[in-house]
Amino acid sequence: MNRRFITTALAICALLPAALPAFAQDNSGREGTFQGRNGVTASGVVVVTDAGVSLMRDFKLDGTTGAHVGFGRNGTLDADTDMGALQSVEGSQDYSAGQSFNVSDYDEVWIWNPADNSPLAVAKLN
Repeated sequence: MNRRFITTALAICALLPAALPAFAQDNSGREGTFQGRNGVTASGVVVVTDAGVSLMRDFKLDGTTGAHVGFGRNGTLDADTDMGALQSVEGSQDYSAGQSFNVSDYDEVWIWNPADNSPLAVAKLN
């Protein structure tokens, strides 16, 4: 064997343990489909991973402004999971969950009005 091959193999072996956690994560996520609430029309798929929420390109929300994105559980919003204002009323967009809560504790993604915490669209996650 030549010296270059051995050096390359040793470098790969040294770096492999650091790279494995990223490949081992389950990035498939949980999915749901939005249903409108309180007279708002909503549609589209949402995918939730440990990193946060991704609204897919088929997402659409009609009849509202000033909405925020967060999580709920068993039909109740947890306003402490607010990931910020809705970026757009249609199309793909991503929201970071940050470190302040565990996304696996929730079974719904909410789009809601922060003025009164009323639901505008809710997606039940599988």
